[in-house]
Amino acid sequence: MKRELFERGSSFRIASAGTHAIPENQAHPWAVGAAHELGISLADHRARLVSEQDVSEADAIFAMDYQNQVQLLMRWPQAGKKIFMLGGYAGATSESIEIHDPYYRGEIATAQCFRQLSTCIRNLVIGIDERQLVVERSPNEVTD
Repeated sequence: MKRELFERGSSFRIASAGTHAIPENQAHPWAVGAAHELGISLADHRARLVSEQDVSEADAIFAMDYQNQVQLLMRWPQAGKKIFMLGGYAGATSESIEIHDPYYRGEIATAQCFRQLSTCIRNLVIGIDERQLVVERSPNEVTD
């Protein structure tokens, strides 16, 4: 997401954290390979748990599956209006709004997951760009 936003000149702060992460763990080798295929390096990536500070400072939080969404809502109910399902940005061809954790599902499932994530992130960033264009225009410039 950082790369997608950077390429469009947007300057959002992006952070990654998990509800079950083992802090400081490196990315799984399958994830490293799948990310590499998309031109992304996970060499410096380290897992971390989502924190109270993350939730309070975030403008938006994207969960990958219903279990994570429910855990976030149970722990931080006040953040409910800023918790979204990332899979909601998959487009019309997606069969599910959930993006399942591929950790125990193998190398092929991990690569499929990364492609799904890439699509969702690209669509999300395009949506952000479109909203910024509308917000930046004066009311007289917005047309149907």
